[in-house]
Amino acid sequence: ASNLNAPNFTPPFPAYPSGHAGFGGALFQTLRRFFGTDAIAFTFVSDEFNGVTKDHNGNVRPYMPRNFSSLSQAEEENGQSRIYLGIHWSFDKTQGIAQGERVANYVFDHAFRPLP
Repeated sequence: ASNLNAPNFTPPFPAYPSGHAGFGGALFQTLRRFFGTDAIAFTFVSDEFNGVTKDHNGNVRPYMPRNFSSLSQAEEENGQSRIYLGIHWSFDKTQGIAQGERVANYVFDHAFRPLP
């Protein structure tokens, strides 16, 4: 991208649909189908805020675990993060998640097979 160092970085790819939301939709729908529920609470620690990674000034970033009460909560926040960055709009997120979920459903229904 030509504006890589500008304050308002715009990546060189289409906004619609959000690929990030799509990947998340596929992941979380696969997990829902596998476990048979959305009600799975978990804690996630990003590599960005793991208490080890340093910022561009050499300062160690804080340890910031994020607790989720369900897979859909994490799925939604995953897509929303791209809106906060100014890379996508809400409809990009909504359709990206839906697209990812459809892919997961297709793969789950057609590719996953029980072991003999």
